[in-house]
Amino acid sequence: MVTVRVATAAVLCSALVLVGAVSTAGAPPRMQARIATPGQPIGVAYAEGSAWVTSFDRNAVLRIDQATNKVAAVVPVGQGPIGIVAGAGSVWVADWSGGAVTRIDPATNRAIATIKVGPSEGPEGMAFGAGAVWISHKEGAVTRIDPSSNSIAARIPVDREARYLAVGAGAVWVTSFDLGTVQRIDQATNRVVKTIRLGFLAGPQGVAVRASTVWVVTNATGRLIRINARTNRVTARIKVPGFPGPEGAVTDGRAVWVSNNSSGSVSRYDIRRRKFTGTRRTGKQPRGIALGGGSVWVVNSGSGTLSRVSASLR
Repeated sequence: MVTVRVATAAVLCSALVLVGAVSTAGAPPRMQARIATPGQPIGVAYAEGSAWVTSFDRNAVLRIDQATNKVAAVVPVGQGPIGIVAGAGSVWVADWSGGAVTRIDPATNRAIATIKVGPSEGPEGMAFGAGAVWISHKEGAVTRIDPSSNSIAARIPVDREARYLAVGAGAVWVTSFDLGTVQRIDQATNRVVKTIRLGFLAGPQGVAVRASTVWVVTNATGRLIRINARTNRVTARIKVPGFPGPEGAVTDGRAVWVSNNSSGSVSRYDIRRRKFTGTRRTGKQPRGIALGGGSVWVVNSGSGTLSRVSASLR
């Protein structure tokens, strides 16, 4: 995503838990490093002891060595890279302006394949799972790539302005910012089998899955939404502290970490305690977020930095 649209919305209440004033008592997550990543950084993934950051303006991916917290390599890719994910021994990049996906070999820090996936100004969100790479497109589609052949295995129609993706609980989950939905894609049939409506103006963005729980953040309403993957039902709408404009979400099963675009911060939600337990300022316009190497990696697009935060619950 190149721009983040902000809208106001009313949340329609149903038979679920609505959490209002959320306690954030406890120490904020500990900042471990702040690393310069120029060129409008947007997405981040973790693999091979490194954080990999897309640099939109430089048409490149920056490899950050975890041991030194410094840029170890700059890998040229296609035009306007946004989304990024690791899988099948490679790093995959969505070239938003170029309508392609670039495959990087971490052993050589070089691009080894370019796969055209559709029109320009389209591919953005990425996920890996079920032996495939999954890419969302703003016009309303998800592309499935087979890593064994670097070819498109399926093109799946979804709601327009498809944003983030996650794979888990036997499905692929994709958010639609415009229509306020999360859609469930069957990995076996490559078809949408369920559309979960979160509210027309909710602005769902990041999505993460662990076991039988799906977590979604809504940018406009500032909520962390919990969905039961067995029933496809929303079971909680939890207020993210402050005026966050949440965008990205990741989980390790103990906590959900949320990058807050409007408030320039990252928030930690303790799953067992069922509450937010800390928020840390990171920089301007946090967007991409990833877990790896005992850290949470947050891209601050407006600051041109990557924040490394301890993934500890304390």
